[in-house]
Amino acid sequence: MPIKIPKLVGHRGWPAHYPENTLEGFAAAAGAGARWLECDVQLSSDRVPFVVHDESLIRTAGINRNVTEMSAEELANITVGERRRFGVRYSDTRLPTLVTLAAWLETQPQVNLFIEIKRQSLRHFGRDDVVRQVLAACQGALKQSTIISFDHVCLSMARAQGAPAIGWATEETSPDACHIVDTLNPDYVFTSDEMFTDVHNVLKGVFQWIVYETQDPRRALQLAVQGANFVETNDIGAMLIAPGFAPS
Repeated sequence: MPIKIPKLVGHRGWPAHYPENTLEGFAAAAGAGARWLECDVQLSSDRVPFVVHDESLIRTAGINRNVTEMSAEELANITVGERRRFGVRYSDTRLPTLVTLAAWLETQPQVNLFIEIKRQSLRHFGRDDVVRQVLAACQGALKQSTIISFDHVCLSMARAQGAPAIGWATEETSPDACHIVDTLNPDYVFTSDEMFTDVHNVLKGVFQWIVYETQDPRRALQLAVQGANFVETNDIGAMLIAPGFAPS
């Protein structure tokens, strides 16, 4: 019986070695052989999508301000080199816009991107505005992109506005979650390693499973045996060459 090998997703690029959600990290991950990447999106105060996980810039930029309260012009000058982790090595690394990342993605036809719309921006600006801006920003690379979110309503809106694929992130096992999956009919369902067994036993459908996240190749292979189609990792380069994943 052949060994089940999950596809690997570079979670926020390659954050084990590069600042997360940066062009440098995504390019390095693709250069290492990654064919699936995941990023996060928040909107600036003037509704420009930026590639960043936290609403606050304190962790990545050392600035105690929120993305949603700063203009695109202000954010374009922000460096996100994660000084606490990397010192001054990436001191010139800029906060990228989704437009910039999508333009890079167009030059990488073998790479696919999961774009997570964060709930802070949805609450701040409203679903319709956020979904519209995100889809417009990645329009040129839309065929290589999948819109994902913990907010299933915004995913329904994204599909109605032309998103070719959607992925619902959840850690729920309630009857409501089953109803959402049935009516949303997502292409992918994301869930955590800790909750995968429980969620996998409850939610049924023709979607593919994506589990976040592990840096352990053996655990990734175990998850594949349990039904995971994809596994996200922070150390995509190392995982791709690990035993069981590297070509013999």
